[in-house]
Amino acid sequence: MGLLLQRLWFYQGEAERVAVQMTVANVRAALEIKATQSKLLGRSNDLTLLTEENPLNLLKNKPVNYAGEFFSPSDDDIGEGNWCFDRTDKSLIYLLNFGKSFEDAQTKRLKFKVKLLRLPHSPAKPSGAPESAGVAFEQVKD
Repeated sequence: MGLLLQRLWFYQGEAERVAVQMTVANVRAALEIKATQSKLLGRSNDLTLLTEENPLNLLKNKPVNYAGEFFSPSDDDIGEGNWCFDRTDKSLIYLLNFGKSFEDAQTKRLKFKVKLLRLPHSPAKPSGAPESAGVAFEQVKD
């Protein structure tokens, strides 16, 4: 019975890890699509706005375990196994339900942010050429 419970705990943690990875992958794909659309329409300035907005708003359907937007949420506000958007520092937070799901996690909170990427200015670039910019969705330290 103990072995069965141990395996069940392992598979629950593994399911949580995969679900978080899928949500992160979906947000990254949606950000890439939005960034490409902005570049094609010549509105690269729109990329800066993406760093201020809730990245889950880019998804067709938010995760069922999305708790909403908060200012400096506590763990009780979020709830274990849920996502939320922290409006204070513009980050997406996931509160772990199973602590061993992510071996490298220092805390129960996983925090992600949309970051604007700009390539350094090149003196060889012709004047009037557009700036090279992009966005990334990265995990950050809490």
